[in-house]
Amino acid sequence: MTHSETDRFFACNLPYMVYNVKIWGVLSKIYPPKLRKEVLSMKSKKAVLILLTLLMVTALILTGCSQARGEYGSFTADTLDGGTFKGGDIAAKDLTVINFWGTFCSPCIAEMPDLAAFEKSLPDNVQLITICVDAQGNEETARYLLDQAGYTGITLTAGDESFNSILNGIQAVPTTVFVGPDGSQIGEEIIGMQPDLESAYLSAINSCLKELGKGEISIEK
Repeated sequence: MTHSETDRFFACNLPYMVYNVKIWGVLSKIYPPKLRKEVLSMKSKKAVLILLTLLMVTALILTGCSQARGEYGSFTADTLDGGTFKGGDIAAKDLTVINFWGTFCSPCIAEMPDLAAFEKSLPDNVQLITICVDAQGNEETARYLLDQAGYTGITLTAGDESFNSILNGIQAVPTTVFVGPDGSQIGEEIIGMQPDLESAYLSAINSCLKELGKGEISIEK
């Protein structure tokens, strides 16, 4: 498992591993009583390793956190300012950068000023939008946080079934994905706060544009 795959695994599954520890009864549906009793009775380090392994397998089974790529070309969603965003808005650009964040997420809020500045510096063929995963009922908070960060771009709040399916596939925030004009996710996701957001995002964007057969972009200071 590569470093990025390890990061993805734990970002996807660590919350569910903790959850499964709290609800041990879930394991009773998967592992036989004898094995469960043996694991519980052991007090060695080996027992702990076995337990963690079983929990990790369970997490994969229950969460379905796969490497499947998202499809972003068919959803319709509301924007924080009262507008509507559709798949056609993605098709109009060479590349769409989508940042998933939450009002509860300190790293998301901390990096928002850098994200706002980066969004303003992008050329017309590349757009950056955000999706606030907990916007429903927290619109005012989301609006305040974005205003404080100086973000003036598009933020999506709620949408149709396709939009909800996309949200359900996001296991950690902040997460940023890159989407081509056909609505297919390309390149590698960026998970977690980036110490040098501009450098990380610019590198990822140009890698995606190259994959799409498009020219690289640069950021004017």
